[in-house]
Amino acid sequence: MWKRTLLILALAVVAALIVVACSGPGATGGSAKTGKTLAMVGNSKITVDDFESVLQRVPPFNRRRYATKKGKLELLNKLIEEELFYQEALRRGMDNDSDFTNRMEQIRRGILSSMVKKELYDADIEITEDEVKQYYEDNPDQFQTPETVKVKLILVRVKRNATPEEEAKAKAKAEEALKKLKAGASWDAIVEQYSEDRGTKKKGGLLPKVRKGMRGDEFDRVAFGMSTPNEISEVFRDRRGFNIIQFLEKTEAKLKDFDDVKRTIERRLKQEKLKNRMETTLENLRSKATVTIEEDVLDGVQVDTGQGGMPGMPQMGGENANPPAATEQKKPEGEQQ
Repeated sequence: MWKRTLLILALAVVAALIVVACSGPGATGGSAKTGKTLAMVGNSKITVDDFESVLQRVPPFNRRRYATKKGKLELLNKLIEEELFYQEALRRGMDNDSDFTNRMEQIRRGILSSMVKKELYDADIEITEDEVKQYYEDNPDQFQTPETVKVKLILVRVKRNATPEEEAKAKAKAEEALKKLKAGASWDAIVEQYSEDRGTKKKGGLLPKVRKGMRGDEFDRVAFGMSTPNEISEVFRDRRGFNIIQFLEKTEAKLKDFDDVKRTIERRLKQEKLKNRMETTLENLRSKATVTIEEDVLDGVQVDTGQGGMPGMPQMGGENANPPAATEQKKPEGEQQ
């Protein structure tokens, strides 16, 4: 748990520093910064804004750790540590390293691309009442309450790997129960004596309302084919075993009221319009640009499917943080070191 918390905090600090690094010259310290100063590292300020920016990136369930004075100092010292390493990187000229500048350009591209997408997502999408009603009328099958049956059950179970003898014994038990019911025995008494369904036995075999598909095709065929209250079925087999059911009532499928599904339809239409807006924008952008794909070059690109971390990022969690490479062969027993 402690390693996980450290990892979350480290990623939050890195994320905050990336945002700072992408905000332009002068944003990393010195007089260009505004806000109350929490610490100075050389000429560089660490402000309350910096501290709160990192804190907001820590999940709420871990954020409680930093509510105490000790916790706040721990987080502030982490920021100081990152600032010290940052200043050392500048002294070494790493900010001019091609690997660093390439990665920062990738980050810059990703942020700017996301900003355009966010504008498209945030722009208002109007959904009219007529559109909602039209969708409701055109798609009645999407707003049906399902057909259900209310039945009571007697089940004689058959285990998955039952022998023919065991299956025959279970069937004979179910048929004996049905014979007694036909002779006038009480349903509840037969349930108590014969049923092996623990979930319903104490309730006279009463099942919760059954929708089609809940208990399988064979059960549906029998249960939904019945229509007379208190009618008792013949014995039939399904994946659980041998069943007898007593029919109580059926509720036919019906169309839900418009007011009950209106909000759902509005959300669905909004999502569809948003998707269309994104696709249309992308098509327009492609039509204005010259886009060519060199498939022969693409075919030659090798994809490393190894279990690595983020390129260029230090591995966290100590020597045992990463599993052995996939190609490493496990030694036979007796050869372990």
